[in-house]
Amino acid sequence: MKKIILFGLLASFGCLTTALAQTIPPTLHARIIQLEDERNLNGDELAKLLKHASPKVRERAALAIGRIGDKRGTDSLIELFNQDQDTNVRAMAAFALGEMEDSKAATALSGAISSLLAPPHKREEPPLVRARVCEALGKILSANRSTSTPDLGIVRDANELAKQLPAPQTRLSADEKALAGSVITALMRLQVSVSVEPLTAQLKSVDADIRAQAANALARIRQPIASAVPALLEALNDSDHNVRANAARALGVSKDARAVEPLIKLLGDKEEQVQVSAIRALAAIGDKRAAEPLIEMGGRLCKQKGEGCYENLNRLLEIVSALNTMKVDQAISLLRELREVFGTGAYSELEIAIARFGEKEFFSSNESELLSGGGDVDQLANLAQGMGEIDSELSKEMLLMLWMAYYLEEPTIPQILRALAKLKPKTLPFLLRDGLLHKDHIIRATAATLIASSLEDRNLNRLIESLAASSKDKENDAKLAILAAISKYKSEMAVEAVKSSLTDKDHLVRRRAVDLLKQMNAGDFSRYLLTVQTGHNKLFYQRVAARTNKKVIATLYTDKGAITLELFPAEAPITVDSFVTLARKGYFNGVTFHRVVPNFVIQGGDPRGTGNGGPGYQMRCEVNTRAYERGTLGMALSGKDTGGSQFFITHSPQPHLDGGYTVFGQVTKGMEVVDRIARGDTIKRITIVER
Repeated sequence: MKKIILFGLLASFGCLTTALAQTIPPTLHARIIQLEDERNLNGDELAKLLKHASPKVRERAALAIGRIGDKRGTDSLIELFNQDQDTNVRAMAAFALGEMEDSKAATALSGAISSLLAPPHKREEPPLVRARVCEALGKILSANRSTSTPDLGIVRDANELAKQLPAPQTRLSADEKALAGSVITALMRLQVSVSVEPLTAQLKSVDADIRAQAANALARIRQPIASAVPALLEALNDSDHNVRANAARALGVSKDARAVEPLIKLLGDKEEQVQVSAIRALAAIGDKRAAEPLIEMGGRLCKQKGEGCYENLNRLLEIVSALNTMKVDQAISLLRELREVFGTGAYSELEIAIARFGEKEFFSSNESELLSGGGDVDQLANLAQGMGEIDSELSKEMLLMLWMAYYLEEPTIPQILRALAKLKPKTLPFLLRDGLLHKDHIIRATAATLIASSLEDRNLNRLIESLAASSKDKENDAKLAILAAISKYKSEMAVEAVKSSLTDKDHLVRRRAVDLLKQMNAGDFSRYLLTVQTGHNKLFYQRVAARTNKKVIATLYTDKGAITLELFPAEAPITVDSFVTLARKGYFNGVTFHRVVPNFVIQGGDPRGTGNGGPGYQMRCEVNTRAYERGTLGMALSGKDTGGSQFFITHSPQPHLDGGYTVFGQVTKGMEVVDRIARGDTIKRITIVER
């Protein structure tokens, strides 16, 4: 499923790539875009552009090499960083090296850190370069860190980076604030315990954005943060709602019982995103003292304004999930009320929570109603997830009936298969082997993932048969999942089956085959990672490049109102072109927002409505220097270079997404509509205006 598994990065510098197209010859720009799309350095063609007379060309070529990610380009980027005289070019070289994640670059960038340690009046590196160096080091070091104990080098570098943080009482200029943000995000990525103390100190910053970023980093650092708890408790009273929300989330990570009462008080915060963070934090801590206040809050929300249950759906589902983790008997009255209001099978969270109370409670509706599900496949999928939590013969029987009755309803079958896999009926092996030959590629992918845990010869034979049957799929979901399942056998037959995908037209399939064969100790087949055949001609790239100097406005008309976005063709030319083309074809008309995570993102663009669908093609990532702020439009992924039609819009700054997911637009009007969107709301149409 595509998810979105440094706000601090320079809002003022986020337009680095915006002006790139303005002074690059159109034909040359089209050629650079083409080489990026093909993941093709083409010998030294791009490297030569790093010596071009125009700094804009050098800057754009550096970004292209970083996006391609071929480590043969590392040396040329290091040379550019060390020798170029242009600040923007050097900053982009550092950014590109961060995208490469080549450990060789860490030494070169660490050398630049020495200039950061000098007193401010002696610093030689411009703020933009310093910030990009810190950002890049965070990416490179985290990508190459040990999977067990962090090596001393990372600890040393974390300490050096932490020294770049300003004293909390310092009034920051825009440049200093940008640098501090990049350091905080780098420390978050390094995930070492020595970063906890300097991050905690930044909770006292006079700048609210820095306080919010520090709390966010503590929530994501994946290290014990007990020493930060007193400061985080104090931050729950901060005047800035982002600080309060992030501090609440961090306290949930800490699981400190001292936070329970303050978090309960935060349920009444005036900002919904703070309430959401408090609910999740209480769920993470799991203290049953929070159950009654959550139940009362749920009842109150459901009675507000007559239609309160629907208007407050996002928070209600968060409360349901929290109560599910606490497993308190008094929650059942609220769950029954919500099921009655929304209808049986309306939401998976509700069905799973009710299932915790056993078979009798879950099957309180008559069986024929559950089977029919009102003719709604989403209801059936949600019911299946609930039944998967009840280990009883009735649940197995009902799921098997659903499988037989709705075998042709593709969006439903994956959830039924997953539920059956939890309950393990005797017929499960047969159902999974049957699913491997289903006409739908997502069902084949699901069956392959589930059957991988059982290493039987007949399963291997069926997997190989399924791989052959998937060879003509437009989407690669099934092939990737089947290859992963086959690789677990490590037999000669399995090795040969994986080798058969080395010549697949899809470069992602070839890449997966190469990686799996290395894991199977079958050898290095990197020679099969050839230039990508994109299917695009020069006219396509010329058209895409021509748009980079235009202003492109998209308006999403939804159930809740209109959302206006400015798209960024200079930063993400192919992503914008795809979005514009699909919108003008009416592709998004009637498609729902299938995923809503309050205070994080709303996500839509999947015609299946499950998070598994797409347009039948995939695009390369066009990672750029734009930051994920409130209202940023990004491309959803299930791995590198897997973008399609699914997009997301952020509710709040999300620095951990920077440099990993393509930013291709920003909300300019209608953010209040984004905040009101709930799961299942529909995109009526999208209009595009270019000028």
